[in-house]
Amino acid sequence: MSASKLEALGVKFANWPGGEAAAESFGISHAVILPPNARTVVVGGQLGIRDDGSVPASLEDEVTEAFEHVKRSLKAAGLGDDAWEYVYEVQTFEVAKDGKGIAETVIPIAKRFLRKTKPAWTGVEVKALVFPTLHIEITVKALLPN
Repeated sequence: MSASKLEALGVKFANWPGGEAAAESFGISHAVILPPNARTVVVGGQLGIRDDGSVPASLEDEVTEAFEHVKRSLKAAGLGDDAWEYVYEVQTFEVAKDGKGIAETVIPIAKRFLRKTKPAWTGVEVKALVFPTLHIEITVKALLPN
């Protein structure tokens, strides 16, 4: 398998012995080591709200919208259309829908945006977000290439 864009920039991804299968399944890494003098960008919590203020009807559309908002934030910081491929850390705050977690919806969408990149990821289920009708908020850290 070819290297991710972050690996090409000197970022190292690590998984503990025995944790490789879980990391591969979820598309994550247990640890990320940045090269010296790496320039980074932090994106604060992004929600799945449309530009007109409406919330998508489906969970899939809401999650996709939140991932798109992260991408737009990263692009505003200087990255391109492949911005998600420079993300090395993700935090998601997720509200259960109909009594069950939403990871089964989030993970495939995340993999579509991340492509070959496998960031360190913390997912937290919370009772509610700032807007109670929403189900996901995403924060990320990304590397800005020199």
